[in-house]
Amino acid sequence: MLKHWWIHSARAVYVAVAVMALVVGLIGIVVPLLPTTPFLLLSAGAAAKGSPRFHSWLIRHPWINEPLIAWRDEGAIPTRAKRIALTMLSISWLALALGGIPHLLLLGLSGLFFALGLFIARRPAPAYEAEVPPETIKRYEGCVNYSDLRAYSDPEVFHE
Repeated sequence: MLKHWWIHSARAVYVAVAVMALVVGLIGIVVPLLPTTPFLLLSAGAAAKGSPRFHSWLIRHPWINEPLIAWRDEGAIPTRAKRIALTMLSISWLALALGGIPHLLLLGLSGLFFALGLFIARRPAPAYEAEVPPETIKRYEGCVNYSDLRAYSDPEVFHE
């Protein structure tokens, strides 16, 4: 009986963490200094352990599913999210340095921020970002159907 109670309590904690992380992540969309992607990843991870239905909703949601699926399937972080995260890490460190915190604490935070930045920078970009490299786009002069740009590397693929 006690074990059954413990399992339900743990699931409730996971669901609570998932909901709170989702709310903070959604606030991070409009608040410039608050990151979105890490909180969405935390929400998806906690939801997977606490509520498969909530996890499925997160993964299928059209506004927030891309970074979650990229992380789950490829361990990838979208390039835009990488740039924002690395910029915010730099700004945060600069604010701490100018804020006059003790030098030993600043040194420790420098190591932490550097390690975190290195981890983020080394993650691959999702496959969907590299689907059509600019080098493969060829111009087709005189095409009246769609546009003059065609994303085909072989001119024989497109027949009019």
